[in-house]
Amino acid sequence: MTSMFAGVPTMVTTLLLLTAQWIGVVGLSKSGRSGEWWSMLTGTILTSLASVARITVLQFIGTQVAGRSTEWMMVYTAASFFSVFGGLLFMGGFAIHGLRVSRIRARVEELEMMNLAQATELQRLRNR
Repeated sequence: MTSMFAGVPTMVTTLLLLTAQWIGVVGLSKSGRSGEWWSMLTGTILTSLASVARITVLQFIGTQVAGRSTEWMMVYTAASFFSVFGGLLFMGGFAIHGLRVSRIRARVEELEMMNLAQATELQRLRNR
């Protein structure tokens, strides 16, 4: 009975991570679909499909004869690879997105400081 529930924490964690990824990808789609967004979307799709495939394969392994379970384990391993690859794609897109947002924020701060300096200079010239 205990072995039946052994994968539940892993499945719940995977579901939570995929939910967060999908929320992030859908939220970012409203601000433009750049290269990093496509990378995150592709990674999320791959991870989602691989997770479904892994659960399906585990169901088949449970119902198959022991002699054929090694073939299903190869499929399970391939699905795990796609899950890892999808996660890497998502992380790469997320990192690139973070760098782009950081550059934009730094540029906005620079322009705000220039605007403040100009306003101060104009105020100084008016008070002469």
